[in-house]
Amino acid sequence: MNTLKNSLSKMVKHTAEAALKRDANSTTCFAVYQPKAPQSLKKFSKVNNDK
Repeated sequence: MNTLKNSLSKMVKHTAEAALKRDANSTTCFAVYQPKAPQSLKKFSKVNNDK
């Protein structure tokens, strides 16, 4: 049972490290569109943006 647990642990660790290395060394280019919020939602804001 202990060897199975160790083997599974090593496999999961290796898989996670490989995924992290792949993701850290890749670049992503995408655009995010965020529409303007309606004025009626201003009353729910916790930020005071009186400009």
